[in-house]
Amino acid sequence: MSLPIITIARQFGSGGRIVGEKVSTLLNIPLYDRKLVEFTAEKSGFCAAVVEQMSQKKPASLLYALSGASIEFPLQDQVYFAQAKVIREIGEQGASVIVGRCADSILEEKRLLRVFLYASDEARIKRTKEEYKIEAKNYADFIRKKDKKRKGYYDYFTHRSWGKSENYDLCINTDIGLDLVADIIARTAREMEF
Repeated sequence: MSLPIITIARQFGSGGRIVGEKVSTLLNIPLYDRKLVEFTAEKSGFCAAVVEQMSQKKPASLLYALSGASIEFPLQDQVYFAQAKVIREIGEQGASVIVGRCADSILEEKRLLRVFLYASDEARIKRTKEEYKIEAKNYADFIRKKDKKRKGYYDYFTHRSWGKSENYDLCINTDIGLDLVADIIARTAREMEF
């Protein structure tokens, strides 16, 4: 039986990118995280910085979008649509690991293993400081703001609730160890019945 597409949604600082890399290696399938930004930029004509900036920002309001002389989607929507097109193309290629970017919703008609990763504030703050090398005045506020942006973006574009367990097949606390989490995901992908 072939492997599913594995989508990983995650709290900021929970180690989602690292887990995605480990799962990709364990299953010998491609990983798409930051590559999605590059692919979207190449295929859409948006510069990579715009794609990165807009990839977790929801539009201000529909009224704003309709206030101009011509009806045009807000930039955030345009970037989302371009990125969704790239994700669908990747989904056609078979098994892979896709980190974030609403892939679980965009590919919902595909064979998926939908994962949500979370961790304690202490672990997330430590990872933010030590692994991500991010400086902040108040790390707890910083990670909460990042999560709020992810939730707003996800909820807006998917009409689902980010982080709500019933939207995922696996919800795992990465405090148990990133290697163990990757092993659990890889084993589940190998043994899942569809």
